[in-house]
Amino acid sequence: MPPGPPPFEDISSSGPPPMEGAGFAQSMGAFGNMLKIQESISELLPESKVPWNESRKFLKANTIENIKSTPLYKFHRDLFKKIGLGDIQLIGYAPMHYIFGVPDCPVCNLYPALNNQKVCAATTDALYRFFAEDLELECSVEEIECTKDGGQICKFKVDLQPISAYQIMLDETDRKILNGQDLKNIGSDELDRRKEILTVYKLLENGQLSEIGRTYMQFAGNMPVQEKIFDPPWKAREELASIAKEKGTFGAAFGSMKEKMQASGDKNGRDATVTPRVKPVDADKKEHIPEKNKPDSGKSESFAELLSKMKKNKKE
Repeated sequence: MPPGPPPFEDISSSGPPPMEGAGFAQSMGAFGNMLKIQESISELLPESKVPWNESRKFLKANTIENIKSTPLYKFHRDLFKKIGLGDIQLIGYAPMHYIFGVPDCPVCNLYPALNNQKVCAATTDALYRFFAEDLELECSVEEIECTKDGGQICKFKVDLQPISAYQIMLDETDRKILNGQDLKNIGSDELDRRKEILTVYKLLENGQLSEIGRTYMQFAGNMPVQEKIFDPPWKAREELASIAKEKGTFGAAFGSMKEKMQASGDKNGRDATVTPRVKPVDADKKEHIPEKNKPDSGKSESFAELLSKMKKNKKE
């Protein structure tokens, strides 16, 4: 968990200012609603850890349509609605760069008297924590448009740190492709699909290792990776809905789920699969900090700078 309160709680932050011009009752109502959002963020995000295999599907989906079809994207939207942050939608994409939009943003609606400024610090904070903590993807997040600042909708840009993204995106087969190993158990269509994704992420160029791919594999590609295997947070909900449909009532479904969980609890504790893992190389220890020092996509280090540091560390 990042130290300190999120920007909208920190009195030293440059987040949303007080609701000047609003009546006392309106201000207190907005304050109460913001507290509910804050409590939901604190309660729901720690329970929303996502396994790497699901994040991998999200990262390898290289069109907006494909991204929107992933279970992770659907879970993300449902989670933010539940928190009270509105109907977040992916509206822009480039590899490792995502732009999300929130029409009729509930956070903006808390500040009817404010204009000519961006006020959605709560959404920015939640996006950062979701990607950095729940997905383990180092990133920076910035609100780039706000309806309170003349925008048509509120927009947020999420930029992933490349090494962190590669660490999670690449599975064993991808690493074998990059290492030039013989792949006898994979079909040509699957191989072509994987090479296409590696090309999109600039690790391959014309079917061969690119300069970025060569440097990554030399200094970080073969490091031991720890991947904890566990069920995604939406699995239990899907199973409950399926059982409810079969049993006819949610009461019967809960009873069935309880029996199933009790029967498999001990087994899951014994059989949880863990592969060795290290923290993504030189992630610069980005932490969530008050708004005035909040990670800004414009301040993200380039891939070349990160690899330069890695080379230096290796020599030392």
